[in-house]
Amino acid sequence: MKHIKLFLVMFTLFSSSLASAKEMTLSVSHPNAKYGVFSTYDLKVQPLNDGSNRVRLLGDLIFIDANGKKWTAPKGYVVDGATIPEFFQGFIGTPYGGQYVLASVIHDVAYDKRLGTWQEVHQVFYDAMLASGVEPRKAALMYMAVYEASERWGANQNEHLSDEQVLNLLGGEKLVKKDVANIIDNVLQSLNIKLEESKDGLRLTVGSPDKK
Repeated sequence: MKHIKLFLVMFTLFSSSLASAKEMTLSVSHPNAKYGVFSTYDLKVQPLNDGSNRVRLLGDLIFIDANGKKWTAPKGYVVDGATIPEFFQGFIGTPYGGQYVLASVIHDVAYDKRLGTWQEVHQVFYDAMLASGVEPRKAALMYMAVYEASERWGANQNEHLSDEQVLNLLGGEKLVKKDVANIIDNVLQSLNIKLEESKDGLRLTVGSPDKK
């Protein structure tokens, strides 16, 4: 598909520039403190130049969520951008190329180190995206993708987002149930991410992107 081919070209160029860089800055330009605050909005990192997306943090990144909880990505920690799954990058963008970049770093570390329940770790990703100024519906789609597709630990591993939760994430009272399916099908159909019914409510089923 055309957009996938274009993404592959862009990703190749991005990877090439990342591999040759000695230092780069991950920045957020339009933060929204209503949902939390970061210790910095310009985080310096050092690419490992090993053919991967891995970068080493050159300073601490701290996020204080709206409930006052402190989430820390410490200086020296190596992140790989895995918060943005490869199949999702054709729609969202490269791991370090969007307004969500600092939220991705916080989520990578919280996920790797299991700094809370799996639900709390994915929730802080959502909150940190909103605090970074990511458009709410885009943040909701990214949150739902990691919520349903990522590895889980501890209790309630079979839990899925309910109809009401999905409606609230995508617009609340302004939407009806059928609109949710239309929104996700229209935006994510080429990535083979579908909204399906289950006995527990609505859930996202994630597959490989169409390579035709």
